[in-house]
Amino acid sequence: MKIDTYGDSKNPVALLIHGIFYPGVTSYRSILPILEKKYYIIVPNLDGLSYPKTDFVSARKQGERIIEWLKENNISHIHFLLGSSFGSSVAFEILKDVSLSIDKAVLDSPALKESKLHGMILYFEMKRTAKDFRKNGINAFKHFDKYRYFDSFDKEYCLKVYNTMDDKTLKELAFSCYRYRLPSELYRDDTEIKFIFGEKDKSKANLPEVKELKSGEIKIVEGMSHLQYMFEKPTEFLHECGVI
Repeated sequence: MKIDTYGDSKNPVALLIHGIFYPGVTSYRSILPILEKKYYIIVPNLDGLSYPKTDFVSARKQGERIIEWLKENNISHIHFLLGSSFGSSVAFEILKDVSLSIDKAVLDSPALKESKLHGMILYFEMKRTAKDFRKNGINAFKHFDKYRYFDSFDKEYCLKVYNTMDDKTLKELAFSCYRYRLPSELYRDDTEIKFIFGEKDKSKANLPEVKELKSGEIKIVEGMSHLQYMFEKPTEFLHECGVI
C-alpha cells in the first residue's frame, strides 16, 4: 500500500481514508490546503483503488495495513480520522484498534451496511463508469456530475486507476461496500465520533445501522448529496468536524 503524506510531520496527525469513486488524494483537494496549515496529513492509497495496479483486499485487511504503517512510523496518536464513503469501513476498522489514541473521527457518507441488493446496484454503477472511461477516455468525465470537482490532473489519475480494474475487482469493491457488519458496540470512550450524511445521499440507506450502534452524533446536511458537503463547503465541513 502506497501512503502519501503532506505537511510538517511534527504537527498533529490527520488520517484521511478515501472512497471508491475518488481514489487517493483526489478525494481531498478541497480540504487539503486548509488542513495542511496545522496538520501532518496521511492519505493511504487503498489497495485495489490505486495506480500502479494493486490487488483489492477487504476493509479489515486495508485497516491492518494502515495500522502497520502507522506503527512502523511510530505514530500512535491520531488527532483527526476521516473516512469517506467506502473509506469509512476502513476507518471503522482502525477505530477498533484500541492501541491507537484517536481524538476525533468523522465518517462521511459511510458505507456500513450488509446488503447484497445494494452491492449489486453499486457494481452495475461502477461497471458503467469503468466502461465509459475505457471507451471515451478524458471525455467520459462530462457524463458524470460527481466528477465536476476534478481538475485535469485528477481526471488523468482516476482514468489510470479505473483502466487497470478488471471485472473481478469491480465486483469485489462494490460488494465489499455492502458486506460490512457493524459490531453491537464500539468501545471508544476517548474518541469523539460523528457520522455525516447529505440529505440527498444514497448512503442514508445506512442510517438504521448507524443509529442502532449509538456510538456518535449523526449530522444530516440539508440539500447535499454524496460527499458534496466536503467538496463544496470545505471550511464549513471542517468546522463541523471540529478540527478548525
